[in-house]
Amino acid sequence: MITTLQIVLAIVGIVLIGAIVVYNLVQERRFRKEAERMFSHRREDIMLGESVRSEAGGDEIKPRISLGDGILSGPEVARAVQDAEAGYTPLVLEQGSSGQPAVGSSSAPEDDWAPEQSPAARIQEGARDMDRAEDDTGTASPVTPDAPQPPAGPRAPAVGEAVTAAAKGRHFVPSVPPAASAAPPAAPPSHSGEDRAEAEQAPRVSGLDPDTEYVARIRFATPAAANFGPLLTTLRRIGKPVRAFGKRLDGVWEPLASHPRVSYDQVEIGLQLADRNGAVSHDQLDAFCRALYGFAAEEGGAVSCPDKQDALQVAKSLDMLCMEVDVLIGLNVISSDSRPFTSEAIHKQAEEARLVLGADGTYQARDAFGHVLFTLANQEETPFPADGRGLVVHGLTLLFDVPRVADGLAVFDRMTRFGFDLAWRLEGRLVDDNGRAVTEDNLNRDRARLASFYGRMEARGIPAGGERALRLFV
Repeated sequence: MITTLQIVLAIVGIVLIGAIVVYNLVQERRFRKEAERMFSHRREDIMLGESVRSEAGGDEIKPRISLGDGILSGPEVARAVQDAEAGYTPLVLEQGSSGQPAVGSSSAPEDDWAPEQSPAARIQEGARDMDRAEDDTGTASPVTPDAPQPPAGPRAPAVGEAVTAAAKGRHFVPSVPPAASAAPPAAPPSHSGEDRAEAEQAPRVSGLDPDTEYVARIRFATPAAANFGPLLTTLRRIGKPVRAFGKRLDGVWEPLASHPRVSYDQVEIGLQLADRNGAVSHDQLDAFCRALYGFAAEEGGAVSCPDKQDALQVAKSLDMLCMEVDVLIGLNVISSDSRPFTSEAIHKQAEEARLVLGADGTYQARDAFGHVLFTLANQEETPFPADGRGLVVHGLTLLFDVPRVADGLAVFDRMTRFGFDLAWRLEGRLVDDNGRAVTEDNLNRDRARLASFYGRMEARGIPAGGERALRLFV
């Protein structure tokens, strides 16, 4: 059953539709009258350099605009305006008897005619320009024979001028008269000396690496010592290494703690784009950004996340490099079946070579900064005892992690010399992972490959053993 509300809504809809139709009819009639009024007066056409002439010499003046050998009358121009408003472009050019373009055909020289827009469309552009000028000034400016000409300089084009420019193959760009031009731009706001000094100061970086990390920033409306513990826990569950730094009110960046005791006005958090498990995925980036947006909404901050597609491209490129240079070189010292190695003898040789026993039960060669260069491990995976006693082994393995070691060629030479010396002192054999005896020729080939790997890493700005490499190859 139809309710009163439904009836009222139907009536309102019909009234609105009728109002729209009436408005369109009024607008169409106004445009038609405007075009007829523009071409119903006798005046000099500055662009054409000639007078607009009467066709029949009667009292009724029918202005005509010369376009090559073709002639357009005022009513024809008005019809062209109507056709242009309706989406038609019937006004095209043809070759006249004098070889100039005329009305009626679509074959016109490319040099004389811009094919992308017809004269009718350009007439419509002129009418719209006049409407815009009328809207800006608040009053219409009809063209009359007695009206004073505007001063020389930039001015809005008449419809006839737009047609003439179209016939000559030019793009006519209307300009605003000086009197109707926009107000001059306001002077830039003045800043105090303190503000200018702050603006001129170079932006401080947090220490994150945009080339290897997806770095997002949180700006707080009011600096506060927020609880970052739940956020950092959520981000670490994504599956890629995360680093975070906060900028104190004095401008110093420091690693972000779960419960900081100071307030930060900015925080930058980086999600590593690639590691030995592969490149970061789109889902991981989405989860990373969602966690930041949720945290910022609770703490009153604004989040800025870089473009994800660009980050995925960088991650893919980094992952390809990691796969190419992620090499672990291994040499094995094998005992004969009748004479296995004792942990006492191994411990003595390791100490002489300045290797130290690590917490994982392997002997490690370290540099002056404590970085591991290569390791000596038991092939049977039983860790070496702390006192170096009571263990019998049948094989040892020397391991060299290529991308994580600085000055890798020198370290490779040191490891191979130690391997030859250890095999000779323990009366064993130095072999590769396939059980083949290691020779100087084999080592030279491996050394050449290492040089190639290191060259690729240097070219990418990731030197072996550097801070970037240690983060990427974990």
